[in-house]
Amino acid sequence: MSGITTQWSIGLDRSVGPDDVDNDGYVRAEVLAGWLAAAVDAYVAQCQTLQQVPPHHHIVRRPGRQPRASLLGRPSDVLVTASVTEITWTEIVVTIQVRPYGSDVDLPLSVTCRVSIEDQDTGDPAQLDAAVRDEITALERAAEYIS
Repeated sequence: MSGITTQWSIGLDRSVGPDDVDNDGYVRAEVLAGWLAAAVDAYVAQCQTLQQVPPHHHIVRRPGRQPRASLLGRPSDVLVTASVTEITWTEIVVTIQVRPYGSDVDLPLSVTCRVSIEDQDTGDPAQLDAAVRDEITALERAAEYIS
């Protein structure tokens, strides 16, 4: 493991089972996608003010390009962590990291996902108010998962 650690707001431990890997023992892409989505969903779920969506609006998640799952090697377990790394007036950027354990590879994969609240009819983003920004700042300061 590298010498630099980071604190994360969300931490999900996942065991890698036989159904999670392909014939060569690498994590399947759809399994990695599920872990990434679960981490973003867990982050959004802990942010109560973000979930207070105005009428005719919904939360939109725009994941970044998923790296090849084979870059994790052949892990027995992974730790999937997530934290907000950027807040703008209309979106938050959640960074997700997948760290393999029990693998010949010791480098984590990192992916971002942009999360916004958008008008269902026009697609226009709603402005995130100070309460959302304040809650996210508090969540990040209380982050307890180390990776």
